[in-house]
Amino acid sequence: MKEFLQIIKKEFIHIFRDRLTLFLVLAIPILLVLLFGFTISTDIHHADISVLDLAEDSQSKALIDKITASGYFEVISYPMSESEIDEDFKNKNIKLAIIIPSHFEEQLTNEKFVTLQIINDVSDLNVASILNNYIKAILHDFTLSYNKINEADVPIDLSIHMMYNPEANCVYMFVPGIITMIMIIITALMASISLSREMETGTMRMLLIAPVKKVHVVIGKVIPYMILSFISTIIIIIISLVVFHMPMNGSIGLLLLLCVVFMLTAASFGMTISALVNTQLDAMMITMMGLFLPTAFLSGFLFPIDNMPYIFQLMANIFPGKWFIIALKDVMIKGSGIGDIWSYLLILFGMAMVLIVVSLRRLDRRR
Repeated sequence: MKEFLQIIKKEFIHIFRDRLTLFLVLAIPILLVLLFGFTISTDIHHADISVLDLAEDSQSKALIDKITASGYFEVISYPMSESEIDEDFKNKNIKLAIIIPSHFEEQLTNEKFVTLQIINDVSDLNVASILNNYIKAILHDFTLSYNKINEADVPIDLSIHMMYNPEANCVYMFVPGIITMIMIIITALMASISLSREMETGTMRMLLIAPVKKVHVVIGKVIPYMILSFISTIIIIIISLVVFHMPMNGSIGLLLLLCVVFMLTAASFGMTISALVNTQLDAMMITMMGLFLPTAFLSGFLFPIDNMPYIFQLMANIFPGKWFIIALKDVMIKGSGIGDIWSYLLILFGMAMVLIVVSLRRLDRRR
């Protein structure tokens, strides 16, 4: 029994000496609770929308006031025509557009029947469904108030047009996220483990003093995983196009360029993590908890970012998955060109360059 207790004591001493592992063990439950608690939400507030008010009468203004007062919607544009609504979806990233018909008040008074047109961006099916329910509830409340005041029984019908995903196919939402997660697993995780293994065994020191440029050593270790990730991504894209009929409305060349830039960013995260830790286990745990899980929860893949508290929305900007998924959907579903996604490419490339510099400097200190 005494020997058994000594073994337990020895293991506790080992745990407390390995401060990074101890921190991860204690931090993981807290991180999971916070991520699940704050990201899993069905509430969306201040979703950006456009309103085309063809009536501009007192009742249309009352309806717009009711929509904005709900807190669920933020009217950021009042287009003058339906063609401008298409531009708003592309340039202003609105989630929904409402078209109020001309003579709205007159129709309520005389015709006793009104149809409003709702245009939804269904590239994210979860967000579209939630916003549809919100707008239906608001219109129902508006109708009840109008009928009570005017002692009428006027129904307001909705004509819903679904943009980018008319069949409401869930694949449109999941394929970009799956591509993102696979790239993170293969590129970032495997690169961090590979480089940290060299650190742990001491072979990295030998490679760094060899007559080879330091950057060539590090990039050479990462490129094989980038190639494997790229092959896996192409296979997933082909399956999604052929089997699940995922649209490819943009340029395939631009899509592949986007994937390459994201792979470089993911690899740079793996390089930085491996430069900061001493063992493969630490590299794996930090990559999974510090990159994989936040990417799953904060990229918009599983849960809408607009649902989250503002601090989590800010944190989402740190992780490359958010920018990659937005750009990927824009190219594949919306048919966007380089002029529409250049800012996302620049953000991803900038992240990669900063992290590569940080990781190389860290390796210099450990040489």
